[in-house]
Amino acid sequence: MQSEQTAAVDAQQITDDAPAVSRLRIALYSILALAAGTAVTVVFEHLRYERFPGFLQARMRNVTSAREAQIAEILVSSGSLVTAGQPLVRLHDAALDQRLETKKRELESLEIELAQNQAKLEVELEWRRKNILERIFEARVKRAQALRYEVEVPLAAGFAREASWTISPPPATGAGQPEILKATAAHPTEAELCTQHIEELERINRELPAKISRSMGVDLSRARLAHAREELTRLESQQRDLTLTAEVSGLVGVFQKAAGDCVAAHEPIVQLLDEEQPYLVVQIPSPRISDFAPGTVVELKFPGGRMGKGRVDEIPPQTSPAPLDSGRIGETVITAHVDPVGVLWPNLPFGSTVEVRRLR
Repeated sequence: MQSEQTAAVDAQQITDDAPAVSRLRIALYSILALAAGTAVTVVFEHLRYERFPGFLQARMRNVTSAREAQIAEILVSSGSLVTAGQPLVRLHDAALDQRLETKKRELESLEIELAQNQAKLEVELEWRRKNILERIFEARVKRAQALRYEVEVPLAAGFAREASWTISPPPATGAGQPEILKATAAHPTEAELCTQHIEELERINRELPAKISRSMGVDLSRARLAHAREELTRLESQQRDLTLTAEVSGLVGVFQKAAGDCVAAHEPIVQLLDEEQPYLVVQIPSPRISDFAPGTVVELKFPGGRMGKGRVDEIPPQTSPAPLDSGRIGETVITAHVDPVGVLWPNLPFGSTVEVRRLR
């Protein structure tokens, strides 16, 4: 009886454990299926793409001096981030400073010379204008007298004719008018001559400032002063150029010169890593370089799994040995430059490794 009860209990326990074993088996099968799917996907991706290592770099911009100078002060330190327009290096040019000082003294001398010539011009102009105005006044008085005389003479002649009408008739003329009027019609009157003289004096008065200005050297002084100011402005612009600034925002590299060193024109002083223009340096085996002609678009896999695209920009002519960890000892590789295309690349530290993929 007891054995029958024990057998019943064991049978019941086996029946209860059956679903648990089944669920465990199902979970195990699911994990194996997922792993198999992942493996197949990895194998498929590996067979579908060929991969090459790429290293994130930044365009290098040389900071140079446009002229021969001496480094007076370095305003930033290597490795610091700078913004566009931020001063980096201050230069000193003793010859330029001397030229500036000489030009400033010349400018002061020319300003004094111009002021003296203008003072002489004002005195001379005032005296000559006074003389001309007096002559204009005298001419106007004479013209007024002539006009009054021209009016009074015909009236007097008329009165004389009326008084002598009963004695003798007036002498006949071709036009039937007095002889004095005939002469007036043929020749300018004194009043007209005075008017012409007044107009000539007024013209001389208008042109007098310019003529005296030229004769007194004022125009020449003004031209020399204007030229000196232009030269001073140009020298001051060159002096401002002695403060070298960052053309773009980026990371300051290692300074190749120190304070007190002399630099030649266009000699690099420091390099600036342009953060706004990243690119990849990709190492490609030389037999495969024909598949990466400039313009070829490649897929990129950044750290963290983010995807992107790039375009082969250039392939420098030099080659280098393959790295020891590449598994291709003795094989040469060619470095290709890949620029961004499409979606912006993620902001990563320079030197980060990026997987460059290309369809087989």
